[in-house]
Amino acid sequence: MREIKVVETIHGRRFKVRYRLGGRDTSETFVRESDAIMFRDILGAGRGDRVAEATRWLEGRRTADAKIVPTFGQWFDGYVDQLTGVTPRTRNDYRSLHRRYLNHLDPLPLTMIARPHVTDLVNSMDNAGRSPKTIKQAVHLLSTCLRLAIDEGHIAANPCRNIRLPSTSLNEVEARFLSYEEADELVRAIPDHYRSLVVFLLGTGLRWSEATALQTKHVNIQAGTIRVERAWKRVPGEGFVVSVPKTRKAKRTVNAATMALAAAQPLLRRPADLLFTTPAGDPVRHANFYNNVWQRALLRTSLDPRPRIHDLRHTHASWLLSEGIAIEAVQDQLGHESLETTRKTYAKLIPAVGVAVGKAASAALDRALVSQTAAHDPAVGVVGVVGVEVGQRKELASLEPPVTPRLHQPASNA
Repeated sequence: MREIKVVETIHGRRFKVRYRLGGRDTSETFVRESDAIMFRDILGAGRGDRVAEATRWLEGRRTADAKIVPTFGQWFDGYVDQLTGVTPRTRNDYRSLHRRYLNHLDPLPLTMIARPHVTDLVNSMDNAGRSPKTIKQAVHLLSTCLRLAIDEGHIAANPCRNIRLPSTSLNEVEARFLSYEEADELVRAIPDHYRSLVVFLLGTGLRWSEATALQTKHVNIQAGTIRVERAWKRVPGEGFVVSVPKTRKAKRTVNAATMALAAAQPLLRRPADLLFTTPAGDPVRHANFYNNVWQRALLRTSLDPRPRIHDLRHTHASWLLSEGIAIEAVQDQLGHESLETTRKTYAKLIPAVGVAVGKAASAALDRALVSQTAAHDPAVGVVGVVGVEVGQRKELASLEPPVTPRLHQPASNA
């Protein structure tokens, strides 16, 4: 750490910082210790652009009409405090990201943060083995914080713009889509008490935090729907509390599979009672279920790779897409705020939708051209109309996908 020398003068105490400029030793003297600390911190190791940054800052301080610009540390504290519509946990997560990855920027005035600072952040996190998701979260937090600084007139441009981020790493966990047979094997391995919960997750696509916060009043057996209005969230210092769902669109009505409703029906009690509980009647916690139920059940299966609990949600979405359900409808079912989120997560499955669209178009065209077929010689067909022989259309229409097996019916005591 560069030393700040305290000097006593006839005008009072002063604070001196030494550094090299143009190959020569020089120094700056400050009246306020805070200015000396700021200058020293901007200098850092005192090489290259850091010296240029420090001298630019110094010139700005010396300009009488220079606008006072907050440091990043000051700005970030204010940014987090003024956020609206976020939970205490979200604020805590932002402060944690800042503490881990962004606090080295705290001494810099906002006007001094430039593109090299952002690229250094990305490269250092990447070299340290941080996941692409974590790097994206840190850069996004920095970017949104600086975007507000633009709105307030402190800076003219966002240095985070057009920064290329690392792509998915080899170690990134991908969504695991269970086949019908794999889902059947998994359900059979789950203990009786929790089998209904697993079937319900497969048949609704709800998030764990949403499903385990459901009350009896949220289940409409007659309509075949589930109303999602609550979710468990961890609040620092308070543990788990019931709060609103993850996003605005997460508060929704979900169409449930018949077997999911059948699994839930025996569990319906008083309107305010939790739908799913432990054998002792307590809320089902993810960590306890994962360690004592899920992991043990997987040991009794041949599933490889082993799915996560969240993969039940992915599997539900994959089944919908394989049946030709529109991606927008899947977005609504899952409660994704953005359609892009649904597209990115299930991009590899979307071709199945195209196959279903092609079959639907073929069926519709066949119905539409019945009169054309009847009006022409069968030997000639309707080549002049659509370029396809009648016999060819019949052959194409006869191509049906193989029958898919059904999910195993849960035991009656589930």
